[in-house]
Amino acid sequence: DSPLILENITIQANPGEFIALVGPSGSGKSTIIRLLLGFETSENGTIYYDGQDLSGLDISAVRRQLGVVLQNGRINSASIFDNIASGALVTMDEAWEAAKMAGFADDIEAMPMGMHTVISEGGSNLSGGQRQRLLIARALVLKPRLLIFDEATSALDNRTQSIVSQSIDELRVTRIVIAHRLSTIRNADRIYVLEAGRVVQQGTFEELLNQEGLFANLMARQMV
Repeated sequence: DSPLILENITIQANPGEFIALVGPSGSGKSTIIRLLLGFETSENGTIYYDGQDLSGLDISAVRRQLGVVLQNGRINSASIFDNIASGALVTMDEAWEAAKMAGFADDIEAMPMGMHTVISEGGSNLSGGQRQRLLIARALVLKPRLLIFDEATSALDNRTQSIVSQSIDELRVTRIVIAHRLSTIRNADRIYVLEAGRVVQQGTFEELLNQEGLFANLMARQMV
């Protein structure tokens, strides 16, 4: 038998909470996200949304209520507007509002064709930060009930990170965030620290910073 990727994990996000998952590479963070999205199923244990077992729900209907930004989020060869809308019925005003929330509107306005600017496959004619902001705008445009971010803001500068954080705070949406840059989760309601597929610490940023353990070690490394 191969070893378990996750073992004895219990993570809870109440409505409106900001939950962060941190830990070294290979600790199981992205697997949790894949389970939440129904991309993977667990051998045992259950994923609940609003108290209902995910395995008994229409996964497409669940995903429509989520705003998701993954590390390898897909950007199509299409206009910026079409990439933000991503097939949903979205107005131009809604696309601009989402772009503003993602700190991307100024960039779009500076482009010759604005929202109609065509992006190459994979977004190769955008910077890393612009690609992330486009994916964040797509995640926000339908005002989801739950946001799931997997390293979604790693390429953003502090100013843009602040704009995105403030926009999401104003939406009062539930957030589950995987973060490498620990300064971005300072305001999380609860942080789960993972190591080798287990939760080894949990608490607020300040609580964990003042405990001996993996979180304080990770933080110390980033401050060097």
